[in-house]
Amino acid sequence: PLGSWACGLPSPMSALQLNEPDAALVNPQTGHLQLGVHTQERPRHVGEISGMLNQILLERERTRKPIPETMTQTMKFCKRFKSLKNQATVDQAMESLLRKVEVSDGAGNIRRRKRCRDFEAAQLINLMPGSVEEARVLIPTLEGNTHLGELVNEIQPLKDFDREIQ
Repeated sequence: PLGSWACGLPSPMSALQLNEPDAALVNPQTGHLQLGVHTQERPRHVGEISGMLNQILLERERTRKPIPETMTQTMKFCKRFKSLKNQATVDQAMESLLRKVEVSDGAGNIRRRKRCRDFEAAQLINLMPGSVEEARVLIPTLEGNTHLGELVNEIQPLKDFDREIQ
């Protein structure tokens, strides 16, 4: 269950207030991840941030504005840790992971829902877990997701085809 460690002891995060950010927890009142002020923001994967920073850097170089050391370091981090090198592949993967499927609610009604949350899809692409168990450990909100096996299987071919990190 969310908010507890695998060994059954209460998580140190369980003492957090409902409005405090904690991407490993879902607010029971809203069903949203507890991302604080970032709840309404579209999650971005590392490769997307790398592209955005690259555009900023190019503009700064063109206009001869100084480039802060923190921006340079962040760009190095993004280049080092982006999981896929081709933006088209990332876009296709995000679309696939967020594909809606028909699910039955408790009353027997059929509804169309995303297989995972936007944040979870971005993290699956960032982290590229090699197994369902690894995905559960790295992205705790995926616990109990009935589509997790499909999601992990869909990203596996990308590791060989378009992997930036070896």
